[in-house]
Amino acid sequence: MNSHLKNLEQELLLSLEDLILSRSEKRSLKALLSEHELNAQQRDWLLSRVRDFTMDRVEGAKTELILGWFYECVKLLKEPVGVESTHGRAYFSPGEDCRDAILSQLRSAAHSIDICVFTISDDIIRDAIVSAHKVGKHVRIISDNDKSEDLGSDIDFLHRIGIPILLDKTEDHMHHKFALFDDKVLLTGSYNWTRSAAERNYENLILSEDPALLRAFRLEFDRIWEHLD
Repeated sequence: MNSHLKNLEQELLLSLEDLILSRSEKRSLKALLSEHELNAQQRDWLLSRVRDFTMDRVEGAKTELILGWFYECVKLLKEPVGVESTHGRAYFSPGEDCRDAILSQLRSAAHSIDICVFTISDDIIRDAIVSAHKVGKHVRIISDNDKSEDLGSDIDFLHRIGIPILLDKTEDHMHHKFALFDDKVLLTGSYNWTRSAAERNYENLILSEDPALLRAFRLEFDRIWEHLD
């Protein structure tokens, strides 16, 4: 059996322990599904395992809770993760798809993460950046000085734990919103790395592995980094 499928099966089984598919469990599963890009046959296999887990545990007063878990799992496994094409993927908010795409890349990047965003105030994303930094991934951040002073901004915290950060201190704004992962994956779009972007705003995020786009955004990141350094 594919090791990715086995890991997903185990995650699903663990989420059944309290009979509730929590928000954090759902977020973790969505990130794994996005990362491994399962085909229809693999998703159907996981759905069959969800049915087996449910049938093995349906009993008395707990039936309603178990069925609630079952329907949440089915909904999760049936929904598309982003909109895919041969050129990349598109994600939209409100909702957690854009955030999950960011989290997936922060976790799966092997070596380098270069982030160039107007602001970071989503603590879930902040924690994933911290985790990447702690395991030795080379993280750099470019951001805007005005937004870094906002209540709830995570920029100062990330700087204090040792992540290299440069701020645009001009009267204008560093308004980019993109990130490069191992120089193999680009995320860019209107999506701000904030809770309001996930919970309320209509935003978009595009994932691309196109070499020409990666080169262009690499040059832009390096240009700004050298200018601000």
